[in-house]
Amino acid sequence: MTTEWILRIGDGRNFISSSKYRIWGIQNNTSSSGKYFVKNVKSGDRLWFVKSKSHGKILAVATYRSHNTREFGPLVKISMTDEELGWTGEGPEWTSNIEIHYTDLYNVSECELLTHINGPSTIRKYCDKCRVDLPTEYSYVVRYSRTTREM
Repeated sequence: MTTEWILRIGDGRNFISSSKYRIWGIQNNTSSSGKYFVKNVKSGDRLWFVKSKSHGKILAVATYRSHNTREFGPLVKISMTDEELGWTGEGPEWTSNIEIHYTDLYNVSECELLTHINGPSTIRKYCDKCRVDLPTEYSYVVRYSRTTREM
């Protein structure tokens, strides 16, 4: 069974910058929602990327593939840096330690899909508080649009 996940992505700029690599970053060392996500997400689950302070506007949806810990060694770097991914921002509220890899990205920013979900959680499972029926909406997204290379 596919699980629908809602991920808050700030103003969306960093998400758009790294969309061409099909990577998003989260924290799981300080965030209980991040820890829950990493423990429970499965390949094939859907990721709904929602802009902050926008009544929960959905910018994109993609299919979860995998995740890994971001690693930067002194001699060999395994993960892309924030700069390479086009991520800007400073401080512990931005620093991500987990890379989320996804496929089948759909840009739905022009559809005005508003979840109206409020709260401090940056990642949550879809529930009845969401004003958009995500599983049904996804079937329309797939039917009437195409995947995109980047946002």
